[in-house]
Amino acid sequence: MRALGIVRRIDDLGRIVIPKEVRTLNGWDAGTPVEMFSTENGLMMREYGREKEALELLKKLDSAGESITDESIKLAIQEAREFIAKG
Repeated sequence: MRALGIVRRIDDLGRIVIPKEVRTLNGWDAGTPVEMFSTENGLMMREYGREKEALELLKKLDSAGESITDESIKLAIQEAREFIAKG
């Protein structure tokens, strides 16, 4: 872990602004879901669920090969497009 030299204060509603440099570095846009973890050293944040979503999509695509139909192909393509659109 490395220090970024950025300090932010928590406001009255408990919010912290994540600096643009940090958002850009992590590829986070407005609306990106972020999960937080409490660690011995403090707080860790990362984009929520992308690995899990990607693995589920790959499993669906892999299993589609066993019973390929026009409908299963359309559904797999639709889900892939939705996944990509989420960023």
